[in-house]
Amino acid sequence: MSQKIKETGIEIGKREMIMKMCDKGYTIAQIANVAGMDEKQIEDTIKNAELLSV
Repeated sequence: MSQKIKETGIEIGKREMIMKMCDKGYTIAQIANVAGMDEKQIEDTIKNAELLSV
């Protein structure tokens, strides 16, 4: 169970980092490079975060 909590915390932190970088004007490619994810994952994360904030 503690592993799941740790993984959830990491995902939340990554999502926050992605959104901060997006707000500061970083490109999708730059964010993907820093986060170690592909651009599609970054785009999906940003879209989902925007949907949740509406």
